[in-house]
Amino acid sequence: MNDIRRDFLRAPGGSAYAFGPAVSIELAPEQARGFAPRADCFAPGSRVFLTHLAGKPEALQIDAALRIKEMGYVPVPHLAARNFRTAQDYVDLVQAHSRNGIGEALFLGGNPALFPGPMAEAAQLLAHPVLSDSAIRTAFVAGYPEGHPAIVEAALADALRRKLEICADRSLEARVVSQFAFDGDMIGDWARNLHTLHSGLSVHVGLAGVTSLTKLIRFAMMCGVGPSLAALRRSASGLFNVIADRNPAEILETMAANYPAPLGPLHLHFFPFGGWEKTLAWLSDYRELSLSRVNER
Repeated sequence: MNDIRRDFLRAPGGSAYAFGPAVSIELAPEQARGFAPRADCFAPGSRVFLTHLAGKPEALQIDAALRIKEMGYVPVPHLAARNFRTAQDYVDLVQAHSRNGIGEALFLGGNPALFPGPMAEAAQLLAHPVLSDSAIRTAFVAGYPEGHPAIVEAALADALRRKLEICADRSLEARVVSQFAFDGDMIGDWARNLHTLHSGLSVHVGLAGVTSLTKLIRFAMMCGVGPSLAALRRSASGLFNVIADRNPAEILETMAANYPAPLGPLHLHFFPFGGWEKTLAWLSDYRELSLSRVNER
């Protein structure tokens, strides 16, 4: 690895957080056909989350999940309550994934304030009887390190508690995967708090992958990421830093320094806004550099 590549990694402290199959990535279903990472960049058995967007044919997600599974990865389709026009549409999608042996899913409320169907919350999806006879036995739910722009903190905590209780009642393994943020200290505090309140809970921390500052800001505003945008903007000064690709090393290092000995399982989940190729190439180099630092100690 050359010096320029090392500088790009910007990983001064090293991280003890999980790599290998514990690292996951998010794709749109239409990206699955072109998804072909090298095993040294993204290990077989790793999770691939697949988005569920209003207006997109759900057959795209069904086909993508099956393709990802046949490639040797673990597909995790998003199921967004507010995107279903009827409860039967939700049942049909769960059953289609079950026929294909899909065992994990992310349960979301969804974003639209106005929506056509009867369901608005992830808890309604989790409580639906269709899951009892489905192949889905691992349920991811959403976490928000810097809060939610439309939901107060107490309500967020109550909603998470309720979803975890539903999962326990239905013998579903519950995991939390977070929205991305740009303040490593804030993310570390959030993960520590979750582990303190919910012993043994697996937490998958969302990080924006390698992309330009302008793209990061645009996606952050689209996704409702707010307070930590100031930290991202402060880290950029000068024209080069604005146009150059950013990577999550600095955020990851700050988080690791803030929360160096996790009280429960803590993993990494990447949103590859600049393309999965860039993010997974960076991840491979970051892993290599981290291991070399460990071997030098």
